Amino acid sequence: MKQQHNHHRFASLAVWLPLLAVGCANQGGAATTGASRPAAMSVAAGAPAPVAHPLPAPSELEKQYGLQIAHVGLTAAGGLVDVRFKVLDAAKAKALLGNAANAPMLIAGDRPPLMAPHHALHGARFSNGQMFYILYPNTRSAIQPGVEVTVAMGPARLGPVTAQ
Repeated sequence: MKQQHNHHRFASLAVWLPLLAVGCANQGGAATTGASRPAAMSVAAGAPAPVAHPLPAPSELEKQYGLQIAHVGLTAAGGLVDVRFKVLDAAKAKALLGNAANAPMLIAGDRPPLMAPHHALHGARFSNGQMFYILYPNTRSAIQPGVEVTVAMGPARLGPVTAQ
């Protein structure tokens, strides 16, 4: 019976994951906070929104690429990694992420990188100050709380950031 229950839980996740990842960029260009996340994400993830903390000043590399990592954390009982970005410069972010070859991947130590779903940034529009997120499947539990994570996007390497 327990095996059947787990099958239904994972089947539900398989239905919600593509729907959540497709909506990774907010459409209005307004900043998105944890309190105003899409309702579907709250239902699917079953986890509270990350506590909003002021972001530190962006690093020189973050300024160079127009993106700041705002949050890396586990959700969905550790099955997904929620990565949030703040757009510092829309033109730079679009130049970097407009190329599908630069889709952000997560690197944690010597583990294989976690790849973004292929449709994660499909139709994304960037505006200064905007927050957007990408949900990554946490394959083989590559990311754990406390692990240092680097976000690689083509030539850009941002971080490391400690996973929550």
